[in-house]
Amino acid sequence: MKTKLLLFCLLGIFSVNAQTTHNLEWFMGIGTNVDLTIESGDTVIWTWGDSAPHTVENDTGNSVENFDSGTITGLGQTYSHTFTVVGDNDYFCGIHGAASMSGTISVLIPLSVNENELPKMNISPNPVSSNLNVQFSRNIMEGQIAVYDILGKQLYSKEFDAESTFSINVSNFKEGVYFVKVVSGKKVQTQRFIKN
Repeated sequence: MKTKLLLFCLLGIFSVNAQTTHNLEWFMGIGTNVDLTIESGDTVIWTWGDSAPHTVENDTGNSVENFDSGTITGLGQTYSHTFTVVGDNDYFCGIHGAASMSGTISVLIPLSVNENELPKMNISPNPVSSNLNVQFSRNIMEGQIAVYDILGKQLYSKEFDAESTFSINVSNFKEGVYFVKVVSGKKVQTQRFIKN
């Protein structure tokens, strides 16, 4: 029982360490450029950069998660939210409106914890319009390369033997964010790219 409890605690510590905290300043005049791309499980902290009252609230029709700070006043005050659902979250200040204080938090599938076990993966061009080139510093013994959309749907897959360079035609993909994932045995590496 003690061993199971210790293992559970260690797993909890590792999963907490894998998450990232992102800080954003939030003040009158910030504009509409307060955008972030994060991974599921990451936390965003908005810090008030002036003493005016503000809110941070999701745009109900254009957000996959619900969050609302309520009205907060005071320089240095904060509001935080941990994002767990993959997708886009448009948000704004309910007091000053979306035209003067707004942004988007895009939440992506987390990259694999084991991604450093394979040689470094380079993809180009990124953004890409037709052919995505994937290259490793050395051959990878048999495995699979696949492409997933932001919702986790597999759009491309190919088995391979001892290769280090791949070319994937993505010209028929819609514009957006995708992931290329290479699996070889128990080793996994994932990288995101943009199709334009």
